[in-house]
Amino acid sequence: MQKICIDLKEFKTIRQDGGVYVDKTKHIYDIFGQGIYFFLARPRRFGKSLLCSTLAELFSGNRELFKGLWIDQSSWEWIKYPVIRLDMSSAAGKTSTVFDVRTKIVNLLQSNATVLGVGHVDLAAPSTMFNQLIEKAKALYGQNVVVVIDEYDKPLLDVIDDVERRKEIHKELSDLYSQLKPAEENLRCVLITGVFKFTQTSIFSGLNNLNDITFDPNAAALVGYTEDEMRHFFAEHLAALAAVHGLSVDEMMKQLRYMYNGYNFGVNIANHQVGEAVFNSFAINYVFAKQQLLDVWFESGTPTALVKKLVAEELQSLMPSQLYVGFKRLKQSCSPDDLSTGLLLYYAGYLTIKSSTGTLLNAKLTLDFPNATVATAFSDALLPAITQLQSATVSRLVFELQNALCDQQLDQLQELLNDALANVSYTLLPKGDERPARENMYQIIFTILFTACGVRVTTEEHTNRGRID
Repeated sequence: MQKICIDLKEFKTIRQDGGVYVDKTKHIYDIFGQGIYFFLARPRRFGKSLLCSTLAELFSGNRELFKGLWIDQSSWEWIKYPVIRLDMSSAAGKTSTVFDVRTKIVNLLQSNATVLGVGHVDLAAPSTMFNQLIEKAKALYGQNVVVVIDEYDKPLLDVIDDVERRKEIHKELSDLYSQLKPAEENLRCVLITGVFKFTQTSIFSGLNNLNDITFDPNAAALVGYTEDEMRHFFAEHLAALAAVHGLSVDEMMKQLRYMYNGYNFGVNIANHQVGEAVFNSFAINYVFAKQQLLDVWFESGTPTALVKKLVAEELQSLMPSQLYVGFKRLKQSCSPDDLSTGLLLYYAGYLTIKSSTGTLLNAKLTLDFPNATVATAFSDALLPAITQLQSATVSRLVFELQNALCDQQLDQLQELLNDALANVSYTLLPKGDERPARENMYQIIFTILFTACGVRVTTEEHTNRGRID
């Protein structure tokens, strides 16, 4: 079987090693063939870095790497453009000061100058160096410059809880990114990727012609794997996994769909169409490489801080009424200080778009867990904080709840639920004596408990005979 390059993000390495590459070149051709400034927000470990690497090799004119891919037979002009790549994750760090970040950015720019062969770049402020690098690359190559900035917000995310350091680093990044607008006449294409849309970074306010493709239906499958891509590019691995589990290929795909699919990134609010659902590529690569149904995406970044924030706000962002969000609000950039828990849950990949309703000017999106794996794992992470029980005790409780449900032992189920709720602090419950508020709080806790059991849970189910709580 063809090699699966687990967690590799360099297009060149994957192609030269003969690894599986899910061909995204038609999407790239359609989206980046025209225009200059592009922004894409996606959760961590979703293929953003591989997209950046692919785009860099494409604009570098390295056609031999694209043999056999869709774009090799297209009308793409194989021009060799000078490409500047800034992987901002290498400029980040949880203990970094603004000086550390500035030094790392200077090193990144110097490295690019060496690779491009543009000669000396003044060791000045990063913003000045960036501007010089663009101008010198344009002069040397005689072509406009391509700039690829991956994880533009990583230096901010690493210090998100340290207000003073974050503000200093925010200013440093804003000065750097501000060089992109006045350099427009020297630029062929700019792609900026990240997890969130932060204001005052000179991207969303400064680049007034920025094409934000985050919610574009045409970009819904730009990263991640569609089911058709899974069946085509991983056909042998899928058949082998099915054999391991004693299932047919279709049965195996149904199981994978339930566990790993369901991320919807694109939405057309005019006709309320949601873009094609995709699988998390990082998770699927591990599943096929190891031939096991693993949960590596969630385990690679347990949301401890997010859990604390949810508990502190009394789980309000998980209330059914709060899982409806205005499209305009979801699209807006915001400062790190104003990043609500709901936005955090969506952009971090724990919630995704399920449907769209409303008018063109006031569209509403319904959010939900993308799949069973994320729903169960997130509920597992949240339960110890809610119930004030040890993780091992919670795991045992969930196991016993599963057995009681399967055996239809309702009396035992009631006892287990009472035990689970016994330690729920009254401070978690809304203040006052309003019964609906208390009912909503228990509704959320019940939902999380049963979701952790791997049960499909719906709330406030509406029928022609009334509402089922």
